[in-house]
Amino acid sequence: MRQLTETQIKATKPGPKEFFLNDGDNLFLRVRSTGKAWVYRYEWEKQPVKLGFGPYPAISLAQARAKAREAATLRANGLDPRAVRQRQENEARAAQLNTFERLARAWHTSTKKDRQWSEGYADKVIRHLELHVFPWVGQKAIGVILPTEMVGCLHRIKDRGNLETAQRVREVVQHVYQHAVDIGALEPAKNFVNKNTGGLPPPRSRHYPAITDPRQLGQLLRDIRDYRGSFITRCALRLSPMLFQRPGQIRLAHWEDINFEIEMWRCPPEKMKMREWKKRDSRTPAHLVPLPRQTLEILQELFPLTGPTGPIFRSMSRRSEKSRYISDNTVNAALRTMGYDTKEDITGHGFRATARTMIREHLGWDADVIERHLAHVSEEELGGSYDRAVFLAQRKDMVQQWADFLDELEAGKMPAQDENVLRFVRPQAQGWQTQRA
Repeated sequence: MRQLTETQIKATKPGPKEFFLNDGDNLFLRVRSTGKAWVYRYEWEKQPVKLGFGPYPAISLAQARAKAREAATLRANGLDPRAVRQRQENEARAAQLNTFERLARAWHTSTKKDRQWSEGYADKVIRHLELHVFPWVGQKAIGVILPTEMVGCLHRIKDRGNLETAQRVREVVQHVYQHAVDIGALEPAKNFVNKNTGGLPPPRSRHYPAITDPRQLGQLLRDIRDYRGSFITRCALRLSPMLFQRPGQIRLAHWEDINFEIEMWRCPPEKMKMREWKKRDSRTPAHLVPLPRQTLEILQELFPLTGPTGPIFRSMSRRSEKSRYISDNTVNAALRTMGYDTKEDITGHGFRATARTMIREHLGWDADVIERHLAHVSEEELGGSYDRAVFLAQRKDMVQQWADFLDELEAGKMPAQDENVLRFVRPQAQGWQTQRA
């Protein structure tokens, strides 16, 4: 039998009914009024099968013959060409659905709900992927991504000096791969992402820079007093070392949380640093912060500007109507304006370490009382209001002594080398007392 030629195929015209031109080796050209197409005809398990190879001339004669040879090879190896094609098509569809980005976003949505992430944290997690991973491997099927490709994403972050971010991205990517394994989108053997992927060195322990020398702290307090920027920012700067609470906690404070009569600041759980589920737990108590006389004076001075309700440290910029609060970088930016290096000298968060160190060293307060004021509490306290009441009285005395101590430093008075420590003792059946060392 003579094989077909391109000239013969082009010259063939459709008839009233479809017909087939045989090219040999089970390959046929089907001719219809709607056009010409290649068909591979064979028997499988004693049943006739027709397998389309595509239209002519989109699929040329040479290409059709090559497909016919591939099908014949599959049959010779005991495989059904149609079943093989269906499996390949299913895998291709699965690959389109199982791209890294699709799986990552599905994991993110599920985990955000299950772990009750805050909106801010959830946005940060997905933003890391959008910036550092999706542009390079997001549209690839997760099963075909090479280890070197993912390592390249991590090293691009590290090479910019953001080692900690690279570590966090690797952890997120590891969760995405495990999610793909859990839902059957990836074979376990192909999950190559682990804690060693990329060979990233461990990040250095991060310690916020803090001033612990009385003379340097006194100079900083004088610089804050002379700060010529925004009045609201100046108030936030003055309160930060006195209260030594977390910068975000101070920034998000509301006037409704301040009680001038009992000289107390009540910090709701939702504004504290803790897991989201714990913030929503009705048993989680508010963090109570006693206010020394100096902080009350600052707040009363600020009250006419941003009170009587809403954010204490309200942003006065028109562009900030969405947030309503001063920026989380406001205090650090002010410190830099005054000439302080927030990576080496002092940062807004560093006031906590400053207070913890100097209250212990120069005022002699017990570490447990200081830690309680810093909101470093244990899980067992969820049900223990007794301890909170006892330490609250002590913290009220402590913060007033600390505020007075800061006033002395600002005035240039330095603590004596041998007479600067107040030690606190607790006689039996009596309250706390102080005595000069």
